[in-house]
Amino acid sequence: MKSVLLAAVFGLALCAPALAADSIEPVETPGWTWQGPYAGVFGAGTLEHYKIHEPDIGDGVTHDVGSAAVGGFAGYNFQSGNVVYGIEGEIGYRFKESTFDDVPGAGTLDVSTGLFGSLKGRIGMDMGRYMPFVTAGVTAAELKTFWPGGPAERDKTLVGGIIGAGLDVALTHSVFLRGEYDFSFFGKKTLSYCDGGCNLEHTLQTHDFRIAVGLKF
Repeated sequence: MKSVLLAAVFGLALCAPALAADSIEPVETPGWTWQGPYAGVFGAGTLEHYKIHEPDIGDGVTHDVGSAAVGGFAGYNFQSGNVVYGIEGEIGYRFKESTFDDVPGAGTLDVSTGLFGSLKGRIGMDMGRYMPFVTAGVTAAELKTFWPGGPAERDKTLVGGIIGAGLDVALTHSVFLRGEYDFSFFGKKTLSYCDGGCNLEHTLQTHDFRIAVGLKF
């Protein structure tokens, strides 16, 4: 939780000059629009759900792990009436590295996701300074594993889908805050840790709860 708060404070610090330079004007004006390019930074708390299965033994384990994450995003909004739609890309990093001691066959396995990113479509509703929105798209994460009993290190880029919802709140005509929840799901990946066997099937899901600050250009 401390890491998430530090990430949020770091994001606010980056945009402090913009806040100082931009007068705090009401955004409910005839000239206001959400349309245009934007970029920002986010801090997140992530719940990672790992499922690891040993196909030869026919047994597996599941683990839920909490992690802090930070990252950045950029996108472009189009607007038609009160409907706002666009596309957004992001990249981030999760810090948690976990050790599981009950993996069938392997016994102990070190697991982390680390680097991740996504490309999402967005659609929202212009409600003046507030814009609720939903998102959907594709996502990728770097699954890193290490079996000390081998020893063997295996990495795999996981590709899956992402859906989410959130709220943008305009502070000025340039700066906005965001709260967002995203759910990412990835297909099953099999990694081999030795010649002729030692296979483990990995399935990953993540829940991200984000706080962000952005700058609209």
